[in-house]
Amino acid sequence: MFEIASELEKKNLPFALVTIIRTNNIVPRKSSRMIVLPNGESYGTVGGGDAERIAKKKALEALEKKENVSFKIMLPKGEVEMICDVVKCARKLYIVGYGHVGKAIGELLYKAGYSIHIFDREKKECDYAAEIKYGSSWMKIFENIVIDKDCAVVVTCHDKEELLSCVDFSKAFYVGLLSSRAGSMKFSSSYYAPMGLDIKAENPEEIAISVAAEILKVERHGSGLSISRDIRKSILVRGCGDLATAVMIRLHNAGYNVIGVDIEKPTQIRRNVSFAEAIYDSYQVVSGVKALKIDNLERRFDLWKEGIIPIFVDEKLEQLEDIAPTVIVDAIIAKKNLGTRIDMAPLVIALGPGFEAGVDAHVVIETQRGHSLGMIIKKGKALENTGIPGLIMGYGKERVIRSPESGAFTGLKTFGDIVKKGDVIAKVNDTPILATIDGMVRGMLRSGLDVTPGFKVADIDPRGEGVKYNEPSDKARAIAGGVLEAVDSFFRVNS
Repeated sequence: MFEIASELEKKNLPFALVTIIRTNNIVPRKSSRMIVLPNGESYGTVGGGDAERIAKKKALEALEKKENVSFKIMLPKGEVEMICDVVKCARKLYIVGYGHVGKAIGELLYKAGYSIHIFDREKKECDYAAEIKYGSSWMKIFENIVIDKDCAVVVTCHDKEELLSCVDFSKAFYVGLLSSRAGSMKFSSSYYAPMGLDIKAENPEEIAISVAAEILKVERHGSGLSISRDIRKSILVRGCGDLATAVMIRLHNAGYNVIGVDIEKPTQIRRNVSFAEAIYDSYQVVSGVKALKIDNLERRFDLWKEGIIPIFVDEKLEQLEDIAPTVIVDAIIAKKNLGTRIDMAPLVIALGPGFEAGVDAHVVIETQRGHSLGMIIKKGKALENTGIPGLIMGYGKERVIRSPESGAFTGLKTFGDIVKKGDVIAKVNDTPILATIDGMVRGMLRSGLDVTPGFKVADIDPRGEGVKYNEPSDKARAIAGGVLEAVDSFFRVNS
């Protein structure tokens, strides 16, 4: 049995080793082992009957899940406990056409743990191959061959069109074709043709490295980017309100690693479209993008891999050296600079008034509504703050509701509620706060926060029904577009 195990392992073929580790009372075997293959074949025994039938079933499940498992089996007169070790996982490489390139790929991926299966028109020799089949017809060669989700296929033969017309490789997780760029256009876009990552490979060994890297990338859902360059495409966004959130979403969707930082108790009113809510509720989802609060900066790398934006409390950027972003975006929208400096990162972008391009930041983005909204400013300042919100249906300052006094705030209406002028929508202490216009509640401060006189606590959109209050605004999207343009331009020059 151990000779069989050794041969299987030598050829990277998957199998499970089932071992009796403990028994109680009367059982068929006190100690024994059994090898189980994915096709149900077995070598050795753990006692026959129900014990062996159940053990085989557990072993096949373990092979499917690629996980070790322990289990107990109750028998009429006793109990047996077994452990199932998955010695090799199913990772198969089918090489169709075993020439110089096929051989180089096979040798490399054999060392990476793949079982190698060779198919050719002519007989080939390979001492580490798990399987070699040859013949005059591809249909005949692939007769009874199982092609499943654990298969990677590389095709290096000349008669690819004939092969693909009679063999279905659609269940394989990877199908790569050796071809020229021009020649690849006649094949389905589901194939990797030409196969391999672009490393300017020329000889068979270099092509093998390129193809092996692409197969591993596809199998493990890697980015395929240079690790050092990928990590350094990191962007820190100061502030996590609605405008900052739109910026983070745009950068995230463009493939950048984004981290948001904010104060311990953010006071944004458009909370349903602000990642700052993650600081209170652990996570927030806006436009299908998830943000998650972290306390340990090391977690950001794992979240980036999972497609999640990390949110971190760091009002004064005390952890800036540890975060080490390539780009900083000041999206606090405080109408003044709260400490962002041009020397904090290779590229510093600031949104709105309070910053001068070339002095406080490399780039300033216009945030005032109008023809220049979202414009990149490389010298000078954004338009000064007027103190009056942009007009919607003729309403400006009336849209924004402010606190009449100091105290604890309580919201009585929420996002999407339709209100009339004079309706009570919130209160500070016991003092009611009234709607100033008819419309839809688009913003409402979080209940329980302390406010001061004149503090912004709510926002009403006079357009009423139909307002997409659960999505970033058109203004936020325009600003985000300007930021993305500046970031893309920077990395295009400096990558």
